[in-house]
Amino acid sequence: MTLRTKTLTAVAALTLGAAAWAQDTTVTVPVPENTAPAEAAEAATGAANDAAGAVSDTAAPAGEAATDTVAPPTGADATADAAGEAAETEGATASETVAAEDAATAEAAPAPAAPAETPAEAAEQTGSAAELSEEAATSPEATEAVQAEEDKAVAETTPADAAAEEDLGEAATMEGEADVAAGAEAEAASGAEAEEAAGGHEVQHITDVAFSFEGPFGKFDQFQLQRGLQVYTEVCSACHGMKQVALRTLGDEGGPDLPDDQVRAYAAALDITDPETGEDRPRIPTDYFPTVTGEGMGPDLSLMAKARAGFHGPLGTGINQLIYGIGGPEYIYSVLTGYDGETKEQAGTTLYHNAAFAGNWIGMPAPLADDQVTYEDGTPATVDQMAKDVSAFLMWTAEPHMMNRKKVGFVSVIFLIVLASLLYLTNKRLWAPIKHGRDV
Repeated sequence: MTLRTKTLTAVAALTLGAAAWAQDTTVTVPVPENTAPAEAAEAATGAANDAAGAVSDTAAPAGEAATDTVAPPTGADATADAAGEAAETEGATASETVAAEDAATAEAAPAPAAPAETPAEAAEQTGSAAELSEEAATSPEATEAVQAEEDKAVAETTPADAAAEEDLGEAATMEGEADVAAGAEAEAASGAEAEEAAGGHEVQHITDVAFSFEGPFGKFDQFQLQRGLQVYTEVCSACHGMKQVALRTLGDEGGPDLPDDQVRAYAAALDITDPETGEDRPRIPTDYFPTVTGEGMGPDLSLMAKARAGFHGPLGTGINQLIYGIGGPEYIYSVLTGYDGETKEQAGTTLYHNAAFAGNWIGMPAPLADDQVTYEDGTPATVDQMAKDVSAFLMWTAEPHMMNRKKVGFVSVIFLIVLASLLYLTNKRLWAPIKHGRDV
């Protein structure tokens, strides 16, 4: 009886140990701590794969052992009973009892594998583990954990990122300030160059002068033209010629209207090389004013009053020219009076500031000065007066027949007005009977 009790106790202990081992082999799928959605998904997938492999490895031998030892527990009990009965009835020796116990233990050892799961159950458990991992990854708690980890990561990296962004912002700001400064410097330099090149005056300043020859009924002032001729002869002729103007025109009516003897005397004071003999001789009234050429000489002034425009626009419409005229004499007057005494050196040449000249710098020094000439009629020889006189004279050289042109134009306009009136009256007379009969 004592041996049977010990045997049963040993079998019970082995059974409990097998049950505990079966419980210990239960697969527990760890849920990785999600630090980011991608890491959580990868960890869950890896854990599921590991669990499936472990269950498969465990289930294979367990399934084989269970198939082979489905009935061992019954055989173990029968062996134990037989051993007990033999011990009681036959009084077996202790060695036999130990052998029986060893045999019972050996046969009963595989019995704990009976609770092991079949392959289908293992696969089902593997699927359950994968679903558990997916649920753990997509559960609110996991999402909150991921969000907490992201917030933690942001909180940990924010200072460095903020410092980097701040450095980048400061660098961009400094670069933008540098660009702005460079643009400002370039603009200031270009403005300084323009101001230096223009002397602080960016546009031409043309003064409007009320000359006597302006307007449809204007005409040249004979004495003004004579004074202008004197200014040209004593001042301007040293550097400027008038090769397009015949000396005999100085005696034409509407111009300076000099007497014939004065015209011959003026012509005789000028020398010319005879093209036939090749010798120098005095000029005669049929000759032209001299041509002045050479280094430092100015342009020919024969048509200068019509070659320069003092008034423009607006916007190219020419309205100012219609109202004020082309402005050639005003341009010449403004250039002669536009000097302010400022000079500069450029490429070895001295330039003089002139507000009326294009670019505001001119190579010609101021040609006029007060009392530079002495007028025969006693007119004060101021710069302003001399500039007006010579401008009027140059307008006459460009348009010597202006007075005749204005007379012809006036007569033509009167003729056109009379002709238009006669045509209107003739039309009324021819159509009067027809219109009268239609009215009746």
